[in-house]
Amino acid sequence: MTDKWKYNSVSLKNSTYSNLNDLSETLVPGVKLSKAKAIEKLIADKNKAKCSSRDIKGEHNDQETKD
Repeated sequence: MTDKWKYNSVSLKNSTYSNLNDLSETLVPGVKLSKAKAIEKLIADKNKAKCSSRDIKGEHNDQETKD
């Protein structure tokens, strides 16, 4: 049974859902990701780029993350 405290859902417009479906096939060459994994990868990549740009600018994120 799925742990309801560990997962959330998201609502998307049909056109966005269709775009996500296309991205899930092209995001990682040769691998078809699930829609959830595609969203996770997009967010992780964006967050990584955001953190990298902070390091380049000399800014640092001193906030602790909560699990």
